[in-house]
Amino acid sequence: MSRYTNIQWAHSTNNPVMGCDGCELYPTTANLRSKFLEFLSEHNEVPLETRVALDVAIESGPQAVYSSREVICQTISSSALPDAPTEEVTRLAVSMQAFIEKLYVCYAFKIHRYVNANGKNSGFAFPFEKPKLFPGRMAKAARMRAPSLVESEEKPWIAGFRRLVFVSDMGDALSRRVPFEFLKAEIVDNVTSPAGQRHIWQWLTKRPKRMAEFARWLAVQGIPWPENLVAMTSVTGPKTVFRVRQLLDVPAIHRGLSVEPLRAKVSFPMDGISWLIVGGESGANAHPFDLEWAESLLADSRRASVPFFMKQLGRRPVNAGEPLLLKDAHGGNWDEWPFDHLKVREFPSSWRTPTSAVDSIQPSQRSTAGCTNA
Repeated sequence: MSRYTNIQWAHSTNNPVMGCDGCELYPTTANLRSKFLEFLSEHNEVPLETRVALDVAIESGPQAVYSSREVICQTISSSALPDAPTEEVTRLAVSMQAFIEKLYVCYAFKIHRYVNANGKNSGFAFPFEKPKLFPGRMAKAARMRAPSLVESEEKPWIAGFRRLVFVSDMGDALSRRVPFEFLKAEIVDNVTSPAGQRHIWQWLTKRPKRMAEFARWLAVQGIPWPENLVAMTSVTGPKTVFRVRQLLDVPAIHRGLSVEPLRAKVSFPMDGISWLIVGGESGANAHPFDLEWAESLLADSRRASVPFFMKQLGRRPVNAGEPLLLKDAHGGNWDEWPFDHLKVREFPSSWRTPTSAVDSIQPSQRSTAGCTNA
């Protein structure tokens, strides 16, 4: 849990679950296998011996593959080119390694990898693809006070709003291994507690279909979706636009879309959407981000009267066909932006702080639901 975060659209973050079981930003074992074969088939026919060697290499899982990628790529290349000169095998291995590294762009994984490499994984998932549950974190977050003056000064666009808590920035709580019983006790019970009701909780997942299943599971028990729990999903390109439709099956008052890191132009109906975040990709292997994609989504949001939040331009923004050079590697400092039309950071107005004192709650009222480790 982090009371303060550099993420522009939240005051705080909270992770009742760390890690996830794979998405387009972090490959599954099956996805790794298909990508390895896709790469190899472009260079030569893939013999049975190479396929067997590949299966042995990746059976340890995605994080282990990344950690041993240099050795694995060398082994696979040697198997694929058994009679080739050493230089040719090495070239293939180096090229393959660069190709595979581009599959691992998940920010949460990068943090996990750094922590786990230093042997400090007690508060993290290890390996990343096996989500780890942390009961009690949401209860602690619920007890946080209203945003301080310092928080408002650092993010002026967020001033006047209730504490905005981004849930699941370091994993996906709706990964298949996470039981609904845990999500109810840890997330729903704390969000709806007297303390938790003071905040707005922004729950992001790349599995909106499972979020909708969870909502139906709650409904069977007579539990409605909490009014202050924003159902959110990610869209990173045309191939993931289907998530918008799935998100609409979640009976939330507010539904948000995190359209970042955006890798290609997208368009979708905004009926039923309450909030739109847009941003380019950061990191060493970042894809270019054409500002026209953001401008198109801004226009769509204006037509649909959906609040728009321009998070960042990413590492490789492109403006009118030309690279836009910025000092900030994330492209999130809008003081550097040579234009004003995208300097838009909006939230739904109902998330503003009520006129009543938001911190008048008494200690005896503060929930400890699901707080087994508090």
